[in-house]
Amino acid sequence: MQYLTEMSKYSILRKLTLLISLIFFIFLAWSYYENGRFILAVVERYIELYPIFAFFIFIFAYIVSSVMLLPTLPLNLAGGFFWGGILGGIYSALGATLGGFISFSIVRLSIGQRLTDNFERKWVKELQTGFKKNDWKFVAFLRVNPIIPTGPLNYLLGLTSLSRYKFLWTTFVFLLLPAIAVAYIGGSLHEYSTQDATTKESIKNISIASAAIVFLALIKFVAIIYKKRTKE
Repeated sequence: MQYLTEMSKYSILRKLTLLISLIFFIFLAWSYYENGRFILAVVERYIELYPIFAFFIFIFAYIVSSVMLLPTLPLNLAGGFFWGGILGGIYSALGATLGGFISFSIVRLSIGQRLTDNFERKWVKELQTGFKKNDWKFVAFLRVNPIIPTGPLNYLLGLTSLSRYKFLWTTFVFLLLPAIAVAYIGGSLHEYSTQDATTKESIKNISIASAAIVFLALIKFVAIIYKKRTKE
């Protein structure tokens, strides 16, 4: 019994250490990012210096950005600028999937599937039931929209009942087309820099279009819920 108690304490301590370390590194990454000394500037410099390792550098940068909750849209555009629409999109989707899986696994190991717990509120139970029946469709909708930040979403999905296998294939498959589309925009740029006016305009236009799609989808979702409630 004492052995089990000690193991339980060790498990809690390990999980807390993992979470605290993650939060610390996220804050550290953001402080570097705000000063323009992180990820994109590093990727540009190393791709020029070591073109043979460019693919691995880019994938690693994408993984770090996803786990540290940094914006990945500029990297997606950069992928298109460096390798063109198709390859840049594939590399971006691969990096986002690998980074997302690490975030997803961190939550599973440290917190668990908390969103599967029993809740008293009826609307929460309805959402839980709806997610279990249509989990991959729900993830697919969220993935195809660039405005929805993939970083926080990866951690949130770790709290659900979604399996690791479904997470991997839905993330890669449904991120692929949007990633290629964004990469094509990046490939059309004459020069690439997050401070460049054309790049900023591209990011702004993508965000506005994506926000409009999400807004329309939310209206439809609310209308369906309201219709069900009125019937009851």
